[in-house]
Amino acid sequence: MQPGSDPTRRNPDPTRRFDGDPAATERIPPVDGGAGAVLGGRYRLEGLLGAGGMADVHRALDLRLNRPVAVKLFRPGTDPDGERRFAEEARTLAGLRHPGLVAVHDYAVERGRAYLVMELVDGPTLAQELTREPYDAESATRVGLELARVLAYVHGEGVVHRDVKPSNVLVDHDGRMRLADFGIARLAGSSGMTSADLDVGTPAYLAPEQVRGEPAGPPADVYALGLLLLEALSGRKVYEGDGWAAAERRLDHRPPVPADLPEPLRSTLRAMTDPDPERRPDARRVAGLLSAPAAEPEPERRTSRALLAGLAALVLLAVVVFALTRGDDEPTDVAAAPTSAQETTVAPEPTEAAEPTEEAAPTDEAAEPGFTLPELPSDLPDIPTDLPDLPQVPDGAVDDARNLWEQFTDWLGQFF
Repeated sequence: MQPGSDPTRRNPDPTRRFDGDPAATERIPPVDGGAGAVLGGRYRLEGLLGAGGMADVHRALDLRLNRPVAVKLFRPGTDPDGERRFAEEARTLAGLRHPGLVAVHDYAVERGRAYLVMELVDGPTLAQELTREPYDAESATRVGLELARVLAYVHGEGVVHRDVKPSNVLVDHDGRMRLADFGIARLAGSSGMTSADLDVGTPAYLAPEQVRGEPAGPPADVYALGLLLLEALSGRKVYEGDGWAAAERRLDHRPPVPADLPEPLRSTLRAMTDPDPERRPDARRVAGLLSAPAAEPEPERRTSRALLAGLAALVLLAVVVFALTRGDDEPTDVAAAPTSAQETTVAPEPTEAAEPTEEAAPTDEAAEPGFTLPELPSDLPDIPTDLPDLPQVPDGAVDDARNLWEQFTDWLGQFF
């Protein structure tokens, strides 16, 4: 059975008990939420699964269908005058059907305490998973793809989560991500986020527009998903700290995205966490980006670096060659020697065999037997055979140059 496809699910009047007797509401005892308590004569609470800022989640047994369920029980006073709104939005959530969602089976309000009855997912939360070890890039991409597809579906149904975070993502026995706790603030009758509505962990995932008090739309969910994925990669929250003071830091500081992440993950995370909600991709676009075949950015970056390094090496070689050869243009004793020799050497008397002509060529074939070369003067200066010493490289210069080069290529890598 697909999540949310329970044919026995009903949406009763929240002022009535599940047996449909309006008068029975007077006989409902106060809901204390303790183990053993029975809600609506049907759901017996069996143990606390988790606690949040506004509600607690209990493991329960559906006595009518004899199946385990999860019950989210809101605390007293959370929704003083919004039972009608709670009912409307609970119906909306119950109508959502997607394999990446935790299905909502029922809802009710008893003595001012609202509760939702949901599918029980046996498995840890993503937050619990991350306490063991961070995810690698491939696993984080898979998580992002699954959750982006879920958000694309619910956004298309006109629902905004507004509280995407690792503790609201369940990991089922197949390793699939299941998004839970949709619209808690709205179900509680809150028209906007306030510091009283937020539990300790929530401010870490708010989008900048939420911090400014602006309405939270689908882009806020995309931003929160981006922060969730960055946390999955590092094992720690992008914005540490509690309360609104910590939340306000993102107004001036864009979340850092590691430069060594492969594509398309890296560029997608940068787009998802853009401070401007208008510039963020929607969830469907995020899913499309993350589902693209993984590129191999490192070889490309190495190729770019190799090309740049090769150009730099050529420039360096040219400088060295210039430094070694620039002295050739200056007059030296060696260059002057042939001139002196030419001026002081007396040419031998011409003979018939060696009479110069225009057609004669200084080759072995043209040389006639008996021709002798003139002797060179014995007072020619010595010709140096040793190259001049190269300039000494200062100690540490190579390491400094290497560090500067690495910093430059890391910076340049942001644009490739």
